[in-house]
Amino acid sequence: MESNPVAFLARGLEDRLPAARAAVGAFVGADPDDLAFVPNATFGIATALGSLRLSPGDELLATDHEYNAALNALRVAALDSGAWVVTVPIPLPVAGPDDVVERVLAAVTARTRLALLSHVTSPTALVFPVERLVPVLGGAGRRRARRRCPCPGDDPLRVEDLGASWYVGNLHKWCCAPKGRRFLHVRRDLKPGPGRSS
Repeated sequence: MESNPVAFLARGLEDRLPAARAAVGAFVGADPDDLAFVPNATFGIATALGSLRLSPGDELLATDHEYNAALNALRVAALDSGAWVVTVPIPLPVAGPDDVVERVLAAVTARTRLALLSHVTSPTALVFPVERLVPVLGGAGRRRARRRCPCPGDDPLRVEDLGASWYVGNLHKWCCAPKGRRFLHVRRDLKPGPGRSS
């Protein structure tokens, strides 16, 4: 791309995307057909939020350890729809994974439509117990958006096993991919198609 950007973008990029998605899918434990490349994690989160039909009074849940741009995406979605952003405080030092689970679940109500949870938090570098939270948060029409920061590569990851509605991951940090390489995983049953929700 650097030596001939026009040729790469106009004639070389499209043919290389399936192989790149296959490589990422193998690395993160996901079917390549359920992956899309996005320019940044906030764009991926905004894409997931844009697919929801939010109503006044709906709640979008996040912790106070979220990346501010991700919180801003929640705020915009809430402002546009009349929903509310509920921020769960997780005080430092964190007592442990049980404390995170208890605090997040205590904030869930019948109006919670989406929980945005970082697997590894950006401002505090904590590993949140998302593998415990995602299954519990899946009931009553709730969606689970997972933001992966800093990136896949810091520990083993199988996106499909987590069951999150959406999962956004960075590839440009520990994976050493070029800057701007992120992916959005959409759980198969949420993809548009015959008999699927949109």
